[in-house]
Amino acid sequence: MSKSHPEQWTVQEVAERPERSLVTALREFATTQIADCGGPVAIAGPPIRHLAGGAQLCGPAVTVWTKPGDILYVLKAVDLIAAGDVLVVDGGSRPDAAVIGDIAGQALAGLGCDGLVVDGAVRDLDGLDAVGLPTFAAGAHPATGSNQGPGAINVLVQCGGVTVRPGDVIRGDASGLVVVPREHLAPVLAMTKAVADRERSWRQAIARGASLPTATGIDDLISKLAADRATARR
Repeated sequence: MSKSHPEQWTVQEVAERPERSLVTALREFATTQIADCGGPVAIAGPPIRHLAGGAQLCGPAVTVWTKPGDILYVLKAVDLIAAGDVLVVDGGSRPDAAVIGDIAGQALAGLGCDGLVVDGAVRDLDGLDAVGLPTFAAGAHPATGSNQGPGAINVLVQCGGVTVRPGDVIRGDASGLVVVPREHLAPVLAMTKAVADRERSWRQAIARGASLPTATGIDDLISKLAADRATARR
C-alpha cells in the first residue's frame, strides 16, 4: 500500500489512445481467449472482480494513483474521460475506505465511460448498478477516507498486481480483467483470433462426435509426455 508516488500532484492528458477499431475488435474476444494467446498480456489478479453494472468493458485506460482511501484525484479524473475510456484507479488495495461511488459513477456513465476498475474499495453498488457502469474492484465499503490528496492522473499505476499505463487497453468480463499494452494491441488481436479459431475447431469436432480429449489433442499430448518420460529414464 503506497502512500506516495513519484509524480504525485500531477494531472496529465492521455498522451496516446489506440486506434478505436482495434479496441472494438478486442471487445469481441473473451478475456480467457486473450489470456491464452501467448502475447504480451497482463492478467489482473484477485481480489479484483466484477461488482456492479454490466460485466463487459473494453477501452483505453485513464489512470489515477491516489493515496489509499483518498477521493480527491479520483473525482478530478472525471474531467479527463473521453467516450470509450476505462477509469483505472490504483487505490493501494485499501479495503476500508471507498474511493468512488454512484455520483461519480453517474457522471462517468454520462460521459460514455466504458467502465471502472479500482484496486481498492468502491461504494454505492446499487447506484452503480442503476447507472449501468461496469465496475470491477477489490471490494466494497460504505465510508470514504479523505479528500486531501495526494494523487496523480495519467501516470503509471499498479492494479491487481500488474502495471497499467495511460492508453493501455483494459478488457473485462465475468472471468476477470486483462491489460494489453497499446503498442502491442494489433499483434495480440491476431494471436487471440488464432485462439478463438482453435476453440471453434474443438467445438465443431465435439459436435461431430469426437471426445473432448481427442478434439483438443489431449490424448496425443499424454502419449507424447509419457513417451518423453520413458525415454528420459533410459
